[in-house]
Amino acid sequence: MTWTHIKHILLGALIVLSLFLSFSLLTTGSQSNEQTSSSGGSTTPALVDRSISEVFSPSQIILHEAYDNHQIASLSDTQDLVKQSYKRMRFKDVQPPKTLTRSEYQQMVHEDSWVEFIFDEKIPFGLFSEGFEDIPSDYENRTFNRVLFNLNNQSRVLFYNDQEEQTYEFEEVRIPEDLLARFRDTESIRYTEATGLELNHVTYVPSSKMNLSYENYIVERLPDRLFIGQFFEETSEVNVRSTSNGQQYTSLTTEVVINDENYTLSYLHQRTNREELSLTERLANSFQELAKVENWKDRSRYKAYNSSTGEVVFQRYLNGMPVFSAQQLDSEVALRIDGSGMKNLRLPLRIAQTPISLDGYDKKELPGGQEIADKLEAAGVDLSTVTGLKVGLTWEESEEDERVIHFEPDWYVNVKNDSNWYTVDQLIELQGESLNGL
Repeated sequence: MTWTHIKHILLGALIVLSLFLSFSLLTTGSQSNEQTSSSGGSTTPALVDRSISEVFSPSQIILHEAYDNHQIASLSDTQDLVKQSYKRMRFKDVQPPKTLTRSEYQQMVHEDSWVEFIFDEKIPFGLFSEGFEDIPSDYENRTFNRVLFNLNNQSRVLFYNDQEEQTYEFEEVRIPEDLLARFRDTESIRYTEATGLELNHVTYVPSSKMNLSYENYIVERLPDRLFIGQFFEETSEVNVRSTSNGQQYTSLTTEVVINDENYTLSYLHQRTNREELSLTERLANSFQELAKVENWKDRSRYKAYNSSTGEVVFQRYLNGMPVFSAQQLDSEVALRIDGSGMKNLRLPLRIAQTPISLDGYDKKELPGGQEIADKLEAAGVDLSTVTGLKVGLTWEESEEDERVIHFEPDWYVNVKNDSNWYTVDQLIELQGESLNGL
């Protein structure tokens, strides 16, 4: 028997084991939900517990030591510290905002020592009302997207909105003495030397080349029945129709479409409630809906909010890195809500279930961030329009087995007035087409 045959046998055994474990988990969850409610409409198909501190956690943590290089912390190494920060820090008596320009911010983090939390999207103060005591009602929907903790003066914490160049401080700050110091523990936390790039905003990227691992997983497609009871109050009144690429479930007010070609669930509910929601209410309610349906085992993190459409987007992460896929169909949950509940939902139905090792998928070398920025600029990209630059994992379908997914590390970039994220090569190709008038 050849090694190739042995590998195929082992892969098949892993797939069978994964399917068995998945079936057991889903069956247990379904039975638990059925015991909770038999009338439909109140079951919860999510089998993964999520906290608001996880979903609205920073996408990057930077250590700034005075007159030294910036350092990017491993998200997986710091997730427990971040969770404790949300639970144990308290802020009282917010002060009027002050202006902090980009140049002032850069000078500040160069001349003093800080731990900085950076978020993909702006966070309203009201979302964490337990942490912010006695905050005035007109401050609840004011936002920040960076938090800076001074390592030499623990009572100084800046909540910074770098788009508006406004900072907020609190008269009273309560942080356990050892909590911030633990972010300096380089034996427990892996740090990568970083460069602060002048893009649309200051963006921190790894300075040197990186050798990153491929991630290979067996994926599981979640069954329709896990969700139908959640979306219909009376399942006996649901009409079911087969379509060319899946199933359609409808009632008088609700439609759920399962697409078996791109493995997504689309939900639409007709609602007449036109109550205006504040940003805090919209995000809090969106989190509650996400917690009901998202079964991705790793993190799902708040990524974006579209104020014109009301859509809230959550991005899936794997081992501390964001996952990107074709049209984001396998990597993002997108939803819209109003005062009476959820109106729209797009949910990926495949989840990464079991990690596996495959020959030929070991390490990939990626350039440092400055080299990537130089490459973009040389291709004609205006760096001041670049709103995001980060390393992520590309969801790649296996050519050998449809149940196996390769997650390939690559550089991703986002530009102003475009919600899409592209690999650097994709954006350069689009830039070339634009310059050629195509």
